[in-house]
Amino acid sequence: MPAGAWTAEDRLPVPPPALLQAVSETCRRLADAASGRVFEVPGEGVESVLEAERASGERYDTILSFMRIPAVASLEDYIAAIERILAEEGWICMVEPAPTRSGSISSRVASRLRRGSSRRRADTDVVAAVRSHGLVVTDLYRREAPSVEPAWRQYVVLRARRETPRSGS
Repeated sequence: MPAGAWTAEDRLPVPPPALLQAVSETCRRLADAASGRVFEVPGEGVESVLEAERASGERYDTILSFMRIPAVASLEDYIAAIERILAEEGWICMVEPAPTRSGSISSRVASRLRRGSSRRRADTDVVAAVRSHGLVVTDLYRREAPSVEPAWRQYVVLRARRETPRSGS
């Protein structure tokens, strides 16, 4: 198995409906504010869809990722795939589960998300993965959905862009 890959048993379940409801307004606001060519990562077939977009040479000004990380095999590969279809001065907007070392979204989930990291740092999460691909997180909000089971309670809302847009080089 390649480094960072997850087995089918390791994949997280679909986020609970209560969490999806809790984040729905935030996702809607981010989607409404998106500009230019917008791509929302689909709920199924994430890796194959992103690969098809890359292969076709498509580039997007805004990429939206709403609770998609539980469906991917490798966090690092997922962020890399998004970065490859991001326009030079584009934005990535994400609302994703936020693993912590102390247990919300459970250490089980945190360890699975960390497996995608080539650095294997104990504190690697979606924010660190985004930053590790040369992207700057410009807006970051760590949120909690109190009505959601503890294993899924915490999530992150972020916007990121390239540190130095490639078009300027």
